[in-house]
Formats: sequence, structure tokens, C-alpha cells
Amino acid sequence: MPSSERGKRKMNNTWPKAALGLLLSTSLVLAGCSSDKGAAGESAKPTTAAVPSDMNESGLPIAKEKLTLNIAAFKPPSGKDLNDYKIFKDIEASTNVHINWNLTPGSSWNEKKNLLFAGGELPDAFYAHGILNEDTDIVKYGSQGILIPLEGLIEKYAPNVKKMFQNNPTYKKQLTAPDGHIYSLPTIDESYSQTKSTMFINKKWLDQLKLPIPTTTDELYTTLKAFKDNDLGGNNKKDQIPLSFLQNWNSDVNSLFGAFGRIDRDVHKVGNNHLSVENDKVVYTAAQPEYKAAIQYFNKLFAEGLADPESFTQDSKVLTAKESKGIIGVVFDWNPANQDYVSLPPLKGPNGKDPVWAAYANGILLRGSFAITNVNKHPEATMRWIDNMYDPKISMQFSRGVIGGSSLKERSDGKYDAIATPSGASADDFMQVPPTAYSVWGLTKAVTDLVVPPAASGNRSKIDIDNVYGKYLVDNAFPKTYFTAEESDQISRYLTDIDAYVSKMYAKWMLSGGIDKEWDDYVKKLKDMGLDNMMKIYQQVYDRYKASK
Repeated sequence: MPSSERGKRKMNNTWPKAALGLLLSTSLVLAGCSSDKGAAGESAKPTTAAVPSDMNESGLPIAKEKLTLNIAAFKPPSGKDLNDYKIFKDIEASTNVHINWNLTPGSSWNEKKNLLFAGGELPDAFYAHGILNEDTDIVKYGSQGILIPLEGLIEKYAPNVKKMFQNNPTYKKQLTAPDGHIYSLPTIDESYSQTKSTMFINKKWLDQLKLPIPTTTDELYTTLKAFKDNDLGGNNKKDQIPLSFLQNWNSDVNSLFGAFGRIDRDVHKVGNNHLSVENDKVVYTAAQPEYKAAIQYFNKLFAEGLADPESFTQDSKVLTAKESKGIIGVVFDWNPANQDYVSLPPLKGPNGKDPVWAAYANGILLRGSFAITNVNKHPEATMRWIDNMYDPKISMQFSRGVIGGSSLKERSDGKYDAIATPSGASADDFMQVPPTAYSVWGLTKAVTDLVVPPAASGNRSKIDIDNVYGKYLVDNAFPKTYFTAEESDQISRYLTDIDAYVSKMYAKWMLSGGIDKEWDDYVKKLKDMGLDNMMKIYQQVYDRYKASK
């Protein structure tokens, strides 16, 4: 990410790179799940057996005698065994459950995982942020009976998970496979920012020109022209850049399309693929007239030299360098390091509708973080062990460090002060927990309410930005839900070609124009490619999601 703030979460320092890479790799386009049942036949029934005699049904310890489980997980960058971290030592002491960790570096995990599922020695469970692909592995191996259904175990042995489901029923819907079973548990982060990229404007330039912050797309155009036509750098070159952005998964330039009547979530937003839901109808936004109007507006900016032509090719380092020099007027970004930039709230468009912006998420749920296999002889104790991870104080420690350590200090009011890792210190050693991608937890509101974050350093925080944008946010994205193998195969046949064509025309029209002349042929070609059939499948999946409990 370009700046020290970019990618920050409200409580956690950064969304871990390993988890982010896994998240970005889970695209529906690739979700060609196998429909084979395999040797296991139909998926297993939920476990509802009587309480094992060697396990306590509630309270700690979990096991009456020391119990060992074999669990596959990621090897941390430190190279340590997870049991070397104090957090896991404390958990073993309190639960009486010892974990024999089978650790694999993330770079070689996919190969190892495929070998395990192809007939290797399966572990009792899988554990880590997104260790199983949430779009392909869960339904495939659940339907084959390799991963066992968890809902019966959750009902009887997982009070913390049940409470999360009760507080946010959407989570249970997102975790339920088409056959009605839950095969994996998630990592949850309700502290994550509600916005991704937002708009920022160079306040120094506005003050120089005695201009107000624009409130409409027309006013933005006028402001950008003023930025272009004046020597704001004071070097007699007029080399300033009126507007710039990144065209990648973290870019929300398409949120500004809402000013023209309809927010577009483009293909770079993982899994969204230009989909929105309006009055329970799934809409493909890249074929709507509002999308056309928005692209016409951006093409005008590019044609008049008001938008940076490098926006489609530059990386975050290039954009950060431009921000640091203060040579951009308006930028779409996570949080520029240069404090000359202030939040530019969403704009009203030519249609006069109220400003809106795409909500990134009301919390983050990453499926595929924990699953129990059919070789596990202690599924009840395993469920009790993982449920302990979702206890607010345990999740808090995975996020901020162990209680009693240097990074988390208990207060007299029952809350905890989070202490920032000192400059140059190892976060692993200071917090005594592995990087957050290598564990499983639920950062719910109950957890975030326990922690008082470090005092701000004087820089603008992402929380401040979220507060500016909060009242404009619209969450109408297609929900995170599972597809059957047949649905995934059908959609992927359409989606690959459709997305490639839409992305190609998007860039062409923005930079070179021609959308007026080519729009009707574009819409016809999308239909010829199977857009209507694809949307019927999406609607079918959405209807099933809505009907699930």
C-alpha cells in the first residue's frame, strides 16, 4: 500500500498480506467446484453425538486428560512453531488441548493442500485466515464428506459462535452451503474500514485559489480546470495533475458513478463483478445508462487533460510519490500520507440525486478459516477448542497481544489500553502472538469495545475518513454466498468473456471516448455473450440466499 496508513484497520495494524493474497485469489470466475461426491459419497450428517466421557461439556479445561489434535496451518514468517507463542501456550494450559501443528509456508500451501485432499494424511482440522479457498474448497470437499458439517457441533458446543450468528444473522447465511450445511468457520473483523478508496482534495491548492470544496460533479470539473490552468507548483511549468487514481482492487473510482444515479462495483472489487442488488433484483450495472453517463464524464476529464493518463498503469508507489510531492489536485486513495489532502465528500451529480458512495463492508467475514475433517476422532472437543478462539478476550489478544504483556494493559474500567509496537521492535516478540493472518478469531463489536486504541500520532486516521463518508454509504453489493458446482461452472463460462470485454471497453471509453457511438452494439454483444442467462443464475443464487435462515 502506498502510505503508512493505507490498508490500516481500526484496531489491527494491517490486514495481513498473506490473508489479503488469499482473499484476492478467491474469485467466482475460478470457482469451478467439482460436483463429484468422491469415495465418501453424500456429505456427512451434522455431529450430534452424546458428550464424550473424556471431555467437559462446558467451562475449562475442555479435555479431562491431555488431548492432542493434529492441525494444518501456515508457518509464520518468523519460522516459529505456533506453540512457541505465549498466546498458544496460555490456550493449551487453560484447555488441556495440545496441538501438533503441521505448518506449511503460504508460498507452497496450495501444492501441499492438494496433496492432502488427493489422498494424503489429512489433519484433524485446518486453521488460519482463508487456509481453504472459500469459493472452491468448502463446497467441494464438504459435499464429498471430507469436511464434516459443523452446525450440530455449533449448536451444542460453540456458544461464542452462536452468539456471533445471533448478533449478525448474515454471517450464518454467508457460511451456509447450498446443501444447508456449514463446513467452515470464518475470521471476522468488524473493525475493518467501511470504505476503501475515497476522494481527497488538495486543500493547499484550494486555499491558494480561494476556492471552496466542490459539492457537485460540475463544480469538481470547474475546480479541476482551475488546478490545471494555474501554476500551483510555483515553477512556471504547470506540471500539476488535476486528478489521479489507481485502477486496481483497492480503487473505488467507480463509487463516484453513484453521482450519475447508480454505484458501480467493478471487477477489481473481489467477487463483485459489476453486480448490485436493488429491491431484491440483481442488476448488472455495466450495462445500465447511468454507467454510460459516468464514463462520459470521466472521458471528458481525460480528453481535457484533467485526469492523469497514468491512472490505468501506475502502481501504488508511483501514486504515493505524486501525493508526497503534492502535485495532485484530487486523488482516489485509501489515506494519503500528505496532510495537505483532506476528505472530499461524495458529490451530487447532474441528475440532482443525493450523493452516495459504495460501502466496502459492514464487517469482514473471511470464510474457510477453520474446518474439521472426517478423520478427526474428537470433533466435539475440537469445536469447543475453536469456539474458545471466538471468546472476546481471546480474539482481543490475537489482535492486540497477550493480557499482562507489554502491548495490552488492563484499565480500572475493565477495558484495555493497546500499546503501539515500538519503532524497530518485532511485533511478534512485543505482542507475543503470531501475525493475525496465522490465527483465527472474531473481532466483533464486543471485542473492539474492550480495547482503547493507541493515541493518534497527529495524522488523519481512517476512522476520521469513515466518519466523513458514513452517511453517504450504500451497501447494495451482491452478497457473499456459496454457489453450487453447477452454478459456478455455468457462470464462469459466461463471466470470463463478459468481464474481459467490459474491462477492455471501460478503459477504452474513458481514455479515448466513443461510448455514444458504440453503446448499443456493446449492450447487444453482452447479451450475445450470455449476460441474460448469467443474470438468471445470479438471481437464483440470491433468491436462495434470501430464503436461507
